[in-house]
Amino acid sequence: MIWPAILGSAAATYLVRSLPFVIGFRGHLPGAASRYLEALPVAIIAALVGPAVVAPAGALTRGAEPLAAALVVAVVAWRRSLLAGVIVGVVAVALLRII
Repeated sequence: MIWPAILGSAAATYLVRSLPFVIGFRGHLPGAASRYLEALPVAIIAALVGPAVVAPAGALTRGAEPLAAALVVAVVAWRRSLLAGVIVGVVAVALLRII
């Protein structure tokens, strides 16, 4: 039972990782697909980081991370710059943990 799971995971990983190369070499994408692919990395990072920030051990936290995450969202929405959001988030967590 373990080998079909391993082979299925390998095939799925290969297909997901090779898909951008196949699409990229064939020509231009429609506008909706292009916007989707541009937003995908940010959505994946938010899905992975969000639960770890709000409830790291399965319980809601009141530490520096939720406030820093709110600041990051505000800065990225305001400046439209992910780099500015990362910088603000790192500085905010560092300062809030000192307090």
